[in-house]
Amino acid sequence: MDRRLMIAAHWFLAAATLFAGSSVSAQDFPNRPIRVIVTNSPGTTSDALARVLAPAMSRFLSQPVVVENKAGAGNLIGFEYVAKQVPADGYTVALITIPSLVTLPLTVKDLRFDPLKDLPPFIGLAKSRLVLASSTSQPWKSFNDMLTYGKANPGKLNYGSADAATRILAEAILRRVGISAVNVPYKSTAPYVQAVIASEVNFALISAPQAIAAPDRIRVLAVTGDRPSAALPGVPTFAELGHPQIRGIGLSMNGPAGMPKAAIEKLSAAAAFAMEQADVKALFEKANFDIALQSADEITKGIAEESRLFADVAKQVGIQPQ
Repeated sequence: MDRRLMIAAHWFLAAATLFAGSSVSAQDFPNRPIRVIVTNSPGTTSDALARVLAPAMSRFLSQPVVVENKAGAGNLIGFEYVAKQVPADGYTVALITIPSLVTLPLTVKDLRFDPLKDLPPFIGLAKSRLVLASSTSQPWKSFNDMLTYGKANPGKLNYGSADAATRILAEAILRRVGISAVNVPYKSTAPYVQAVIASEVNFALISAPQAIAAPDRIRVLAVTGDRPSAALPGVPTFAELGHPQIRGIGLSMNGPAGMPKAAIEKLSAAAAFAMEQADVKALFEKANFDIALQSADEITKGIAEESRLFADVAKQVGIQPQ
């Protein structure tokens, strides 16, 4: 059986046990609408994914699942809102991109909550692929070619970044392979993708669809993921190149610390059910996300590993909370 389906079956079985009446609280949850907080604006990828997940979860739970946007301050407003829910009863949860969570303590000074402790995940949903890309006009044709160039020309490479996460991941790669490059920051993704195409920067981490959209102008050197990408034939994964810690953008559902076990199990089962629906699968695929269901323990371990990597690199490059 597909591992994804095995995980889903586990949650379905857990939910069925709860529905059978193992406790009054299990029978009662949920008895009113569930809110899924999106920390980005309407129309963004996270918002679209939440809005296709919500109806499927609602069918499973027999209660409305309502998406609310609480954007602003680099996801801080929405994260803090969910983390500080009292009581932490499972009726307000969040859809989260993992890099935005783990970079928060590294970039924001005087946080009034601990993102990793106060907003734990209860299910991992999917992973979006990132690619290391450069212009086709650059002199190298592979990842190893670029490394050879960088070692032969110290101080001449640069790279683009649009946020702390893309900068930290790029620096993690550079430190693993023993070369240096100058960071060129951009305010958003679109300008720095254009900078790659125009060779204003030598390379950058961008999404797979952005690279695929310009095959004659962008050369893909490596891709994240546990297996090669069918959309990028012949492109090695970072794991194949010896850098398995370089991951894509993980997506999880998180809630305030202290949620009841019954709520966690039912919400996890509902999310797993939703991820198996055809319309949900189709939108996730269109948005460049591979479905990757993970239990609370698995996704918590992954977030902890990513957090340590990000913290180590941030310290090395001098990223300070502002």
